[in-house]
Amino acid sequence: MHRRPHARIGLVAATLLGVAALTACRDDDAAAGDDAACASAKCDALDGTGSEGDTTDGGTTGEPSEVDTACWERREDAYNPNRLAFTTDALRWSCSDIDSTPAADRGQEYCEYFGIVTLPPSPSYPTPEPQVLGRLLGPDGIDGQTPIPLQLDSEQIAALENAADSVVGACVFTSWNADIEAPCGDACEVDPVLGVPVDTETFRMKFDPNTNEAALALVEDCTELLPTEGDPSDPEDPYNDPFFRACHLNADINETQYRKSDNIICSASVRLAECGCAVADGTPLAEALAPTSDLGFRLGGWSAASELPPGCRYHDVVEGAQTLVVCDLTGAEVLQNAAELKSYCRDRYADDVVVHIAVAADAIVCAPPEGGPHADGCPAQPWVLEP
Repeated sequence: MHRRPHARIGLVAATLLGVAALTACRDDDAAAGDDAACASAKCDALDGTGSEGDTTDGGTTGEPSEVDTACWERREDAYNPNRLAFTTDALRWSCSDIDSTPAADRGQEYCEYFGIVTLPPSPSYPTPEPQVLGRLLGPDGIDGQTPIPLQLDSEQIAALENAADSVVGACVFTSWNADIEAPCGDACEVDPVLGVPVDTETFRMKFDPNTNEAALALVEDCTELLPTEGDPSDPEDPYNDPFFRACHLNADINETQYRKSDNIICSASVRLAECGCAVADGTPLAEALAPTSDLGFRLGGWSAASELPPGCRYHDVVEGAQTLVVCDLTGAEVLQNAAELKSYCRDRYADDVVVHIAVAADAIVCAPPEGGPHADGCPAQPWVLEP
């Protein structure tokens, strides 16, 4: 379940050609009953469940498709009343991958994470070297990770038992985009994390789609290739739901209907486009949401954009960037979870370390187009989707 880089097509003709291609593919599939040829990657079939607009398993049983199921699940996540994805000043989701994400592919929410441990000294290990556990090694899950288990002998176990309440490890969360360089390069004056130097190779994200380029492409695609319209006269039409129709559009563009971040970004982008919204100073919407000047989307908590969960702190290469978060682990936690510390980091902290896309509400102006799809019900802040 690895997110591929966002497919792009010509932007001038994207809206007309992309929508026409999607419609042609659906019509051809219905007529031929097979995988009709389609020039655009946005017409890709999705694991045999059908492309955008297919809300059942093909009409054989009337059951929801896999895409439908994923979209409703992500919708439920986004509208959790205690963890709302859509707010006046930010789009939000947690660093935690969805439960079904394979271990090799964890880190798909514009936020990657791993563990660091420096064991307490002992007679045989007077100066233990820090160990980096579960850090991705390349742009794809098949590139592997640094070792997952922490190998311990009896002497090291005893040392951890004696340091049960001391901080000997850390969970590191990074939203530093894989395609953005720090202004200071690898000469940043930042304290090491448990003895590990804070450099680009270790602390910047690795997955190819975890880039500023991918974020820009996602916003652009979701504002220029609008989704299937719902029928306002049919209250049962699922495409009347803005999250659902945007999720299906994202499925056609990227096949990432299972991810939180892509669907939240796409849903907000679709509503901004449907409601004729733009940035008042002329800045392209994509650049306003994902500035190329930032290292990445900021990390914070659910209560505030700059308030982290207890035990966590910022450890940035650029002051105020909020793209590197370090959360403490005690000797007892490390010992109890030595088999897969990265998984423990997900369980212990990832749900409460939150990615924030800042929205400058005062800078966005909207002029809903007369007769435009779903423009009649545009609120003052269309990106704040409500159930």
